[in-house]
Amino acid sequence: MLLLQQKYDIGECDIVFSLYREIQNEEVIVTLTYQFQVPGAEEVPCKRFHYPLCAERYQSPYLSWYNLICCSNNYGPIPVVSYMNYSVQEGKKSAATIYPDTAEEYMKIIADTTEGYYCFPFNIEEYQYMLYISKKGTLADYFDLNEILSVYRESGISLEAEKMQTYFAKELNWFGNAKECPIEIHNCLGNEELATVGLLFGYPVESTVALLHRTIDMFEE
Repeated sequence: MLLLQQKYDIGECDIVFSLYREIQNEEVIVTLTYQFQVPGAEEVPCKRFHYPLCAERYQSPYLSWYNLICCSNNYGPIPVVSYMNYSVQEGKKSAATIYPDTAEEYMKIIADTTEGYYCFPFNIEEYQYMLYISKKGTLADYFDLNEILSVYRESGISLEAEKMQTYFAKELNWFGNAKECPIEIHNCLGNEELATVGLLFGYPVESTVALLHRTIDMFEE
């Protein structure tokens, strides 16, 4: 079954990314492919996620495969796209690190993102125009921790409830403050940390289950 399909103009030609879902013996397999839009180009698998069917039980308007796949350059030759810059403001995820193209867009996003949001410079040592943006509130305001712990447990992953409760009680701007937050949100380690950042950035619980089980196939590009 086709979950989503997205076309990008990469200059010389278009490229189409597709995400497919199938079930085999109570295991779900989600496959990401890409295909250059030129004569004779084949559809090429890029990533494949394996996870138990029960991992899909927790759903939220702030979690989607689109958040994981189509606004990240970590899953194949996918360009970072402007979706990232406005996904939080459009209610598609609770937080994001964003990359405005110009100083003008950078300043406009800061000026426009006021009531109900946090927005401030992030990782300026590496990116001149990078911002952290999030809704106000805590993860507990947007996600049900007990349900999430239950889904992880059913999927064979035990998360430390006390540590998760601590993270869920933090105001969302805390995760963007490298001096206060011990979690490296772009390169975090630890089951609880990965589960927390996955929710923060809007990734499906089932994709993090596959990550923690190490059941993600990587294909050569």
